[in-house]
Amino acid sequence: MGKQNSKLRPEVMQDLLESTDFTEAEIQEWYKGFLRDCPSGNLSMEEFKKIYVKAIYKMVSSVMKMPEDESTPEKRTDKIFRQMDTNRDGKLSLDEFVEGAKNDPSIVRLLQCDPSSVGQ
Repeated sequence: MGKQNSKLRPEVMQDLLESTDFTEAEIQEWYKGFLRDCPSGNLSMEEFKKIYVKAIYKMVSSVMKMPEDESTPEKRTDKIFRQMDTNRDGKLSLDEFVEGAKNDPSIVRLLQCDPSSVGQ
């Protein structure tokens, strides 16, 4: 991805600012992380699992009881990925990820967590 994709489109930024509690700087940091982890602009199921298991599931499972269909990182990632992959092509575009995250309050809450403070 070149420089033209290094910043979110203004309309996407505005939508995220209106629909989440993130600041513009926080959204930009998440976007930079997305581009670093997914330079193609698409997130495969395997990449999603690596990121999710490494960061989010460890945080969540330590602070809340997960339902049976989400009781392992694999079950949870499969479920979330299926919900987000609206065109069923086996990968998440940035738009699918953003829309999926906005439509799942638990993901928005998790993205607002500071992973460095978990377990302290």
